[in-house]
Amino acid sequence: MCGIAGYAGLNDPALLRRMCGAIVHRGPDEEGFHAGDGIGLAIRRLSVIDLVTGSQPIANEDRTVHVVLNGEIYNYEELRARLASAGHSLATASDTETIVHLYEENGLDFVRHLRGMFAIALWDERRRRLVLVRDRIGEKPLYYALDGKRLFFGSEIKSILQAGLRREAEAQSVCDLLAAGYVAGERTFFKGVSKLPPGNMGVYEEGNFTVRPYWEFRIRRDGVEPYPEAARALSRMLEETVLLCMKSDVEVGAFLSGGIDSSALVALMRKNAARVKTFSVGYGGEAKAFNELQYAARVSKLLGTEHRELILGPGSCIDLLPRVTWQFDEPHGEPTAVLVYLLSRFTKERVKVAVGGTGGDEIFFGYPRHGGFRMLRLYHRIPRALRSRFIEKAIRCLPESTRGSRFAKRARRFVRGAGGSPEEAYLVWVSLLQEDVRRGLLSEAVRSGAENPPGDGFLKSRLLGDGTIDPLDKAASLDIGGYLPEYQLAYMDRMTMAHGLEVRSPLCDYRLVERVASLPVAYRIEGTRGKRIFKDVARQWLPAEITERRKVGFDSPVGQWFKGELREFLRTFLSRENVERSGLLDPDHVSALVGEHLSGRSDHSLQLWTLVSLEAWYRMYIEDGVLDGRDYRLGDLRGAGKGVPAAS
Repeated sequence: MCGIAGYAGLNDPALLRRMCGAIVHRGPDEEGFHAGDGIGLAIRRLSVIDLVTGSQPIANEDRTVHVVLNGEIYNYEELRARLASAGHSLATASDTETIVHLYEENGLDFVRHLRGMFAIALWDERRRRLVLVRDRIGEKPLYYALDGKRLFFGSEIKSILQAGLRREAEAQSVCDLLAAGYVAGERTFFKGVSKLPPGNMGVYEEGNFTVRPYWEFRIRRDGVEPYPEAARALSRMLEETVLLCMKSDVEVGAFLSGGIDSSALVALMRKNAARVKTFSVGYGGEAKAFNELQYAARVSKLLGTEHRELILGPGSCIDLLPRVTWQFDEPHGEPTAVLVYLLSRFTKERVKVAVGGTGGDEIFFGYPRHGGFRMLRLYHRIPRALRSRFIEKAIRCLPESTRGSRFAKRARRFVRGAGGSPEEAYLVWVSLLQEDVRRGLLSEAVRSGAENPPGDGFLKSRLLGDGTIDPLDKAASLDIGGYLPEYQLAYMDRMTMAHGLEVRSPLCDYRLVERVASLPVAYRIEGTRGKRIFKDVARQWLPAEITERRKVGFDSPVGQWFKGELREFLRTFLSRENVERSGLLDPDHVSALVGEHLSGRSDHSLQLWTLVSLEAWYRMYIEDGVLDGRDYRLGDLRGAGKGVPAAS
C-alpha cells in the first residue's frame, strides 16, 4: 500500500518532490522517484510485500518501462510464475514487478490479468506513453488534472494542488453531494481536477489524455444454478478471497464490529492463521447506545482472537474536523469517519495491515432499504385512503430520535417514497436530501453554475429506464457503482491511509462481486431478510446469534452533540454571515434546517454534518488555499472559534 504522484509534459524535479511529500502519510517507509524527459513518477511506500527488494519505481529488464503502484496485486504469485516461464527475468519478489512484464506481454490489456486493489502509473519510454489505471471496484483512488499539454496525477488531490493550479469550487459537485451524499463519475469538488472512475484506464500520449473503461459492472445470468450449489460455490470463493487478502510479509489483523461481514471474514482468517489480532472502536458514557462493542467482544471470544477495544469518551472530537477534511481533500458527509480515523491510528500501533468487511451490504442486499422493496409491495396492498388517513398521519407524528433509534426517520422516508414505483421509491430512500429541500439549500450562484441543479443525474441513470430489469438489480448497480466506491471505500481509504494502515476488503474482490451479482435476487434477499445466502454459508463458521443478528450499523452521536455541546458551534459555523460569505448555500434554508434539528422536529444529523463538511472544505481549501493541512487547527476555520468546546 502506498501513495503515488507524478506528471507528464514537463520537467520539474522540485515539484515532483513536493507532490510526493504531500502524501507521506500514505507510505511512511520510503520514497522513490523516476524522472526523465517530460515525465516524473513518485511513490511513498508502505512496505508490506517484499520488504527487502520491493522498492519502487520498478522497471523492466531494459529499463524502458517504469511503474509505481498503490495497492496490492493479490494474484502476483501466479503471475510471476507465468511471466518467468515466458522468459522474463524477475529482479524482485514483489507484486509490483509483475505489472511491467505483463505490459510487455499484453500492452494496454495488461490490466485484465490483475486481481487486487490498485492505482497504477506506468511510463512507456519508447512510446512516450503514460498509463493510469484504477481497480475495478474503486478501492484505491487516483486523481488527475490537465493544464494545457501538462498532466498531473496523484493518489490524493493534495499532490496535484502542489502544482499551483487555480482553485475553484465545482458547482455541479455541490448539487450532487446534496442529492446522493457523494459525487460519482470523473467530477471532483475542484474545477479542473478529475478522478479516474473505477474500472477505467487513462492514456496520455503526445499531449492528449483519453479515458476509457476496461471493465464495467454488469449483471449476467446465463442460467440459474440450484441454491445449495450456489451456496457451496460461494463458500469456496469466500475462503479463496480471504486467503488472497492475507498474503503479506507483515502481520495482518482485522477490524471487527461484531456484524456478520467482519465476523465471517475473521472466522475465515482464523481457519488459516494461528493468531489474529482484531480491533474495535466505540463510545463510553452517554454515547454507549451507538456501540456494537459487546457483539465484537462476543465474536472475538468465540473465535479466539487477540482483541483490543478503543473506547472513546462521550465528547464530540470536533477538534479533528480540519484533520479529517485535510485527509479527504473534499467534503464527505460520513460522521463516523472520525471513529475510523482514531481506530486506524490505534490499529497501526500494532499491525500494518488489516482486513475489513466493506462491501457486504452492497453486494448481498444488507441495508434496510433493500428490504424496503418487500415492504413496499405489502404497503401497496393497503387501501390508499387507509394509508394516508391513519398510517402516514401516525408516522408524521413520531418524534425523530438522535439517541440511536432510527425507526421514525426510516418510517418517514419509507412513506415519502411509497407513492411511486419501486425504482422511484429507492431514489427517495437513497437521497441525502429530498429535491425540494436541496434546491432551496443551493445558492443562486451554484444553481446557475450547475448543469443539473437537482444533482440526481447519476442516481436516475442507474435506477430509472429499462422496465425489464428487477428493481433490486438496479439498486445493486447504483450501490456498487456509486455508493460503495465514492462513499464507503473513499472514507475507509482516506482515514486508514492517514496513518499508513493498509486495509483490505475481501468482499470487494471483483470476481466475488461478479459472482454474487449473477445470483438470482431471491438468493440474496428473502422477504426483508437480506444477505440470505451469505448468512446461510456463514453458519458453518458462526452461530445463528451472530449470523441472524439484526443489523445495527456503525453510527455516530453527532446529532445529539449538535443539540448539546456543539449547539453553539453549529449555529455559529452555519450562521447567516458565514454561509453567505462562502456562497455555496442559501443561508435562510440552512438556518431552517438547523432550527428543525435543534427543536427536535426532525433528525438532520447526517445532513447537517454534510453541510459542515462542505463549508469546512471550502473555507480550508478554497478560501485559505491551504497546501499543507497537517498543522491546520479548528480555530483556523472561519466561524469555528466561537462555541467550540475544549478538546477532550
